[in-house]
Amino acid sequence: MHKSNFSWNEIITDENPEMLQFLVVCLAGEFGETANIIKKVIRGDFKLSEVKSQLSEEIIDIFIYVIKLAYQLNIDIENEFLAKHRKNTERFKKYEMGLDNE
Repeated sequence: MHKSNFSWNEIITDENPEMLQFLVVCLAGEFGETANIIKKVIRGDFKLSEVKSQLSEEIIDIFIYVIKLAYQLNIDIENEFLAKHRKNTERFKKYEMGLDNE
């Protein structure tokens, strides 16, 4: 089991930016593992149904790191998500199916 010197609940500030690097590297690793599974499905090594549970685990790992990153950066992820969703809904509504794209 990997042991880290980084606290899993310490807020990231200007005084400890190395924690940000650590989390982003962990997140990139999880994305890499997810991409590797998808690559193997696309090239035909496995069917999606055969690796779906493994893929689910990797996606949940990504989710955990995103939640952790938001927490440690003191970001209200729920409110920020809702604000961004409203912004994107307005920004991209002209591309929605069934709308006049004038």
